[in-house]
Amino acid sequence: MTEKILSIKTADDFVLDTHIIQSHKEAQGIIIYYHGGGLISGAPNDLNESIINLITQDFHVVLAPYRLAPEAAFETIISDALTVFDEIKNLYPDLPLFTFGRSSGGYLAIQIANHRNVHGILDFYGYSRIDIPEFRNTHSIFKTKTAKLTEPMIQLMLQSSPITAGPTQIRYPLYLYTRGHALWYQYVGIEAYTDHQYNLSEGELNQLPPIFIAHAEKDIDVPYSEALRLYHSVPNCTLISIPTDEHDFDRVATAEVEEIYQKAVLFLKDTLK
Repeated sequence: MTEKILSIKTADDFVLDTHIIQSHKEAQGIIIYYHGGGLISGAPNDLNESIINLITQDFHVVLAPYRLAPEAAFETIISDALTVFDEIKNLYPDLPLFTFGRSSGGYLAIQIANHRNVHGILDFYGYSRIDIPEFRNTHSIFKTKTAKLTEPMIQLMLQSSPITAGPTQIRYPLYLYTRGHALWYQYVGIEAYTDHQYNLSEGELNQLPPIFIAHAEKDIDVPYSEALRLYHSVPNCTLISIPTDEHDFDRVATAEVEEIYQKAVLFLKDTLK
């Protein structure tokens, strides 16, 4: 794979080192990928290599970084996501741009499509709003998983300056802790979680570009109902439902997972016809 790094400077002079993986053939478009991790954990390079290889047969793939919470504010995260999109648009003005996100990255991908001209969206177990009961309330499973975390341990997980990658073994437990104790809004820096700008309305969903959704039917992190809401509201929409409770079912690139990604790529190609 041919890869290059683009250093993108934000309005507040923070540098977002952005990896662009070139298409194996002449690119039909560009897929800008936003990783998951609840905006607290994760890294831009978390896609399985075989999945990247599959996607880059026909598309350039941009691994978009953004600053993580709680070191960065929620508005900063949104701004970083838009900044990367705008820079890529300027760099490749003649190619169709698609956004792709997993989990919270799906939220960013959809948010961008609501504010920019996006040709299509790949949404893997994401959501279009943050005001949902599962985010407001304590999560018993996650609370149990993080029962041994203490305040001093949590403080050790935090950094004194902004970061764009949070090691899963350290930051993912922090995310689970915030969800388990109904502290996610607080840690991400969302004061008005009911604000319409953070929650796409039915009318806004109706105006979104074509969207391909893959979501586990018994997802214990992001409820499957969020996928159904999109499916019933976006005019051009495909939903692949996976009979499992595994949130990130594509963590391992099994034959079944690769088949889903092949369908996703075909969906994007169909939008170009």
